[in-house]
Amino acid sequence: MRSTVLAFLLLSARGGVAALAAWLVCRALRRAHAPSRLLCWLWLAVGLRFVLPWGIPLKLPRPESAPLAAAADTVQELGELPLLPPAPAAAAAAAPLPWYARLTPWHALAAVWLVGVLVLAVRGGIGYLKLKRCVALACKTPDGCYGGACVPTPFTLGFVRPRVYLPDSLQGPARQAVLLHERTHIRRRDPLVKPLFYAVVCLHWFNPLAWLALRAFEHDMEAACDEAAVQGCTLAERSTYCESLLHFAMQGRPIRTPGSLAFGQGSVKERIVHLLHYRRLGAGALALCAVAVGVSVTACMVRPQVETSHAAPEPPAATAETAEPTPTPAPTETPAAMPAATLPTLSDAANSPRFVCPVQYKYISRFATENSHRGDDLCAAEGTEIYAAADGVVLAAQEHYSWGNFVEIDHGTDADGLRWGTLYAHMKSCAVVPGQTVTAGQVIGYVGSTGHTTGNACHFEMHVNGTLVEPRYFTAYRGSDAAELTQEKADEILAEAVRNASSDQVTAADGAAALSGVELFTLPVAPPPQVSGYDPENGHPGIDFAAEEGAEVYAVADGIVTTADYDAEKGNYVVLDHGGGLETEYQHLKSSLVSAGQSVVQCQVLGYVGSTGNSTGPHLHFEARQDSAPADLTGTALLAE
Repeated sequence: MRSTVLAFLLLSARGGVAALAAWLVCRALRRAHAPSRLLCWLWLAVGLRFVLPWGIPLKLPRPESAPLAAAADTVQELGELPLLPPAPAAAAAAAPLPWYARLTPWHALAAVWLVGVLVLAVRGGIGYLKLKRCVALACKTPDGCYGGACVPTPFTLGFVRPRVYLPDSLQGPARQAVLLHERTHIRRRDPLVKPLFYAVVCLHWFNPLAWLALRAFEHDMEAACDEAAVQGCTLAERSTYCESLLHFAMQGRPIRTPGSLAFGQGSVKERIVHLLHYRRLGAGALALCAVAVGVSVTACMVRPQVETSHAAPEPPAATAETAEPTPTPAPTETPAAMPAATLPTLSDAANSPRFVCPVQYKYISRFATENSHRGDDLCAAEGTEIYAAADGVVLAAQEHYSWGNFVEIDHGTDADGLRWGTLYAHMKSCAVVPGQTVTAGQVIGYVGSTGHTTGNACHFEMHVNGTLVEPRYFTAYRGSDAAELTQEKADEILAEAVRNASSDQVTAADGAAALSGVELFTLPVAPPPQVSGYDPENGHPGIDFAAEEGAEVYAVADGIVTTADYDAEKGNYVVLDHGGGLETEYQHLKSSLVSAGQSVVQCQVLGYVGSTGNSTGPHLHFEARQDSAPADLTGTALLAE
C-alpha cells in the first residue's frame, strides 16, 4: 500500500508541475493573441499527464552528490511502480496476520483519498441528475434546440448525444450567435471531454494545481467557442453577443455541473474584453503559436530518468522492469558467484571472515545504530534477489506488521560458542519456508517494500546470542560501506554476547519445579523484563511480562503448537507442548505467527505482544504447566520478581 500511495503522489506531483508550466505558457500565448483552441490541446496534454504514469523518457546526468543521487533513484523507482497493488505473495507455512494487524497509516491515507473521490463524484452526479430533471419538460424548437419556461439560461447538457437548451426570450442575431457557440461545443466534443477532465481532477482532488488546470481548461474552452461564434462578425454584432454574455451571466447561480456547458459561465469580464480585442492571426504568427503549443505538449509528456550508476551495475534479471521474481528455487541452489562463508570469530578479529553480502545493492540508506536503527537498509530495485549471508536453518519466513515479509536464519554457533543469526525484512516475497536448510548465497527472497518502509530495500539485521550487532563489521559490503573490525570492537561485542547468554538462560534446577524433558529455558520476551507475580492460589497461575506492543514473543523451548486461537479472556494465545507433560502458554498476543500442529524451536518468534482479551495494557501473560498443574518459574534467577 505504501508503494501505491507514493507512486500516485508522485504521479500527481508530475501532473501539477505540468499544469503550472502550462498555465505560464498560456499566459504568454494569450498576450500574443494565440487561438484558444490551441491552448485547449495543451490543457488536454496536462490532463493526460495526471493519469499516465509513463511518458517520453529523458535521460538526465546523475547528480554528483550521493544524497541527491539516492533521492533521484528513489523518485525514479516510485515512478516505475504500478498504481495497482501487486498480487499477494504465496503465504508461508504460518498463520496469516488478521486484517486489523495489517493496517498502516498508508491505508488511512488511501481511505481519505477514496472518500474525497466518492464525495466529488456523487456531488457531480447529483448535480447532473437535478439539472436534467429540471429541463425534462423542455420542448424541441424549429432550430433543433430545446426551450421552455424551465430553461433559464443557454447551456448544453448530455454526454454522447448532447442537447442545446435556449430560453424562449433569446431571439434574433443573439440567438444565432449563442446557438453557434453551443454547437461549436458539440462539434469539438466538449460535452464529453469536460466530464472526463473533471473525473481526472476528482482523482487528484487534494492537488490544487489539478483544479487550476480544470478552471483554465474551462476558460480556454469557452474562449475558443466565443472566437468561433464572432468570427467574421462586425463590431456591432460582437457587441450584441457580449450583451448576451453579460445578460445570462447575471441570471442567478451559474451552472457548474460536470455534464453541462453553460453559456454564461466563467469570467464574463475577461471573455468580453477578449472578444472585443480578438483578431485572427496571420499564417506566420499562427504557425509560431502552433509550434510553441506542440513543444509544450511534448514537454508535458516527458518523464525524466537519471542515468544509472556505473559503480555497481544491476544484473538484468534483478530489475523489476525486465523480469518478475522467479519461483522458489531448490533448497540446494547456490549462485556460482557467491562463495560459501564461515562464521566470524570475535576472539581473532584480524582474521575473522565476513558474511556474504545479501543483496547486490545500489546504496545503503541507513546503517545500524546502537539507539535507533536495528539493521542496515540495502536499497535495490524491486524484485532483486536476496541471498542467505551464511549457511543455516530458516527459523521464520512470514509476514510481520512492521517488517513485512521477512526471513530469519539461524547460522549455528562459532568457534567461541556464540550463536549467530540474521534477519532479512521488507521482502516482496519469500523463497524459503521455516525449517529449510540454506547455504551461503542461496536465494531466500526478493527485494520489496512491504511493512513499514520508505522504499524498496532489504532491511538486514545480525544477532550474536540475541545481541544486535552492526552488520557492516561482519559483511562483505562494497568499499567504504564496510567497517573495520578492530579487536577492541570485537571484545566489546563478545563481552555483551556472553553477558546476554548468561542472563537469558535458566535451568529447571535453579529453584523451579523439576520440569521433565527440558533442561534449558529462554525468556519469552527480550530482557530485561518487568515481571509481575505468580499467584495460582488467587487465580493468577502465570507471570506477566510488561513489554511494548509489537515486541516479539519467543518459544522458551522446542515444542509443538497444540493451540493457536482467540479467546475472550486470553485474547490471541498460543499453547506449546514440550513433551514429558510440560506445556507453556502465551496470552494477550497482538497476533500470532504459528498454527496448530506446527513444530517450533527454542527462541522462534511465536507472535507479538498485545493487549487482546481481558487485558489492561500491552503485556505477555506466560504460563507453564507440568502434568496440567501450574509450574512455578519465579524462583529462577532470571524470572524472579
